[in-house]
Amino acid sequence: MNGLRIFLAMPAGPLRDKVKDSLSRHGYVIIGEAADGMTALRSLHKLLPDLVIIEMQLPALDGLELAKLCQEEQLGAAVLLTPYNQLGTVQRALETWLFEPLIRPIREEALLAAVVTAYTHYMREARLTREVHELKEALEKRKLINQAKRRLMEKLHVNEDEAHRILQRYAMNHRIASKEAASRILKVYSHDERA
Repeated sequence: MNGLRIFLAMPAGPLRDKVKDSLSRHGYVIIGEAADGMTALRSLHKLLPDLVIIEMQLPALDGLELAKLCQEEQLGAAVLLTPYNQLGTVQRALETWLFEPLIRPIREEALLAAVVTAYTHYMREARLTREVHELKEALEKRKLINQAKRRLMEKLHVNEDEAHRILQRYAMNHRIASKEAASRILKVYSHDERA
């Protein structure tokens, strides 16, 4: 995990210097810093870090809101630094949003563990989101192909295997994907029905 590109959304001062020093000594790369939430958000869109360390109490845009935006807009994994008295708010937010809380004062071991945990969870979530998207695409494709085959079976009075072969030939002859072929076949026959 060394070499991760990290952005710090924290007010300037001893805490930010300590975090920066700890991460740098362990091979992490600090690619940017901002003292307020809005500046951080603009920078995150440009830099697209692997991970963002966010102070909960940021001016201009609250740290909790920035952590939520990191997940929604896929701007990187988020570690949210929070005082102990704000832990209840953070725990409620964790029911909906994905970020790693880190209670101040910060110990170096806890910081490093939070970075690894947040990045691991973020990558797992990204992978699962991608897999769900791919499954939805595959289901949509299968549904479209089945509709086209049924339409071919009705219009040409052929069985399912023959309808499938017709669809495949059409796709090959036109050098298009089977999903596109199915879509075109459905358009042709729906156009015929309207005419």
